[in-house]
Amino acid sequence: MADSKLRVQLIGDASRLNSSLNTASARLKKFGGSVKNIGASMQKFALPLALAGGAAIKMGVDFDKSMTKIKSLVGVAGDAVDEMGKQARQMAIETGISSTKAADALFFITSAGLRGEEAMQVLNASLKASAVGLGEVANIADLATSAMNAYGSDTLTASGATDVLVAAVREGKLSAEELAGSMGSVLPTASALGVSFNDVGAAMAAMSRTGTDAAQGATQLNAILMGITKTGPAQDKAFKAMGLSAAGLRKEIKEKGLLSVIKTLKTGLDGNTKAATVLFPNIRALKGVLDLTGKGAAANAVIFKNMENVLNDTQKAFDKNAQSAGFKLTKALNTAKESFSQMGAVLLKSLLPLIQDLAGVVTRVF
Repeated sequence: MADSKLRVQLIGDASRLNSSLNTASARLKKFGGSVKNIGASMQKFALPLALAGGAAIKMGVDFDKSMTKIKSLVGVAGDAVDEMGKQARQMAIETGISSTKAADALFFITSAGLRGEEAMQVLNASLKASAVGLGEVANIADLATSAMNAYGSDTLTASGATDVLVAAVREGKLSAEELAGSMGSVLPTASALGVSFNDVGAAMAAMSRTGTDAAQGATQLNAILMGITKTGPAQDKAFKAMGLSAAGLRKEIKEKGLLSVIKTLKTGLDGNTKAATVLFPNIRALKGVLDLTGKGAAANAVIFKNMENVLNDTQKAFDKNAQSAGFKLTKALNTAKESFSQMGAVLLKSLLPLIQDLAGVVTRVF
């Protein structure tokens, strides 16, 4: 059988095939470029995301530190502190104040001996007072708790204390920080004599209008009150020379208020230098009397009158402030920050074991 070979030659148009291959190649290159661009974009987002995560964790850590101080230094039970923390976060969102500042203020509040609902009422009132521009939450809470402890929380509530503070700042030329740092020194004497917290705020606001700062005002007011409380043969003789008595003045304070007593003192002291020297050896007391009964006496009387009824002043100021565009923006931004803070707390709890393991590895290596 003879072998045979069959040769077949196919001739055709290959241009379409070449075109298809070229198109496919171009698409593959484009796809590769897209993948590369996505990778580059992810690298761009990686740093901001990492920074955001780090910031969130820091916010979570700061809040946790403040709440842990309440557990470890104040001695409040862990479950109670955790519940306070939840409420503090919500109050912070509603008032546009950071939860870390709220937690710091809560440390002062619990350190003052307040617990449970009463402590949260002080925090809420202090946050609202801070939101309307009266200063740092911790300073306001510090003064509010000092006042409540001096007068008794059954006599002076948290909202009542901040209402006086709001009104005093409005009526005078003082900041909340100044009052918080100074007013506390006069409260024990004032409360013991029956001088209302409203009258203390009114006196300091009135004196500030003539340029007396909060520290000087507190010193002068304290010196006046101490002069009334002092008893002894020399003091009794001096009061008698003025047609007065310490017991009578203390009664007048309780029945008619501080300004009435200061006016009575002014009348008795006129032309009686010797008695004045005995009763008020500290010249600051006399300055305080003259400050409140001098040329601005009529205006000061109006301040004392205005300070008699300041109920709900904090809430009224907060409600008005809440309508402003500035507050709405601050609240919105703070809400976003608080979301980060809560996310940071979750990240901290999740990442802590990994960080601890990594720290252990590094320690063993080095």
